[in-house]
Amino acid sequence: MKDSLPTKSFIFNQQIDADSLYALYGEDYQYIAEIFATVLLDYDSLCANILASHAAGNLAALKAAVHKIKPVFGFVGITTLQSRCQSFENSCQDATSIADVSAEFSSLINNLTESKSLLESEEQKLASFNN
Repeated sequence: MKDSLPTKSFIFNQQIDADSLYALYGEDYQYIAEIFATVLLDYDSLCANILASHAAGNLAALKAAVHKIKPVFGFVGITTLQSRCQSFENSCQDATSIADVSAEFSSLINNLTESKSLLESEEQKLASFNN
């Protein structure tokens, strides 16, 4: 009987739902690193659209911009932020002006900024892990 070699396991940051990543990608850490890198390529542009829509006072465009970034967080296991995006979309739907969502918007932007840093850090850790 041949003993199997132990497999390396990557420890994701606690803010990332590792179970959701494993459900999507298994333990293919190379592919997970590629997903993180791909997300980061478009991240600034997606956030810029959110900021521009807010600055223009356009609730419909703001809701659409947040809707566009929302699935990204499912792909990278940040499911709590994905839920926050959905909640913000709902708030935009119910709002009559940008002022109605200003406090929630500020919090969301902070979360988006923190998540970019988290993704960059995890991408670097995955690159080291995969080499």
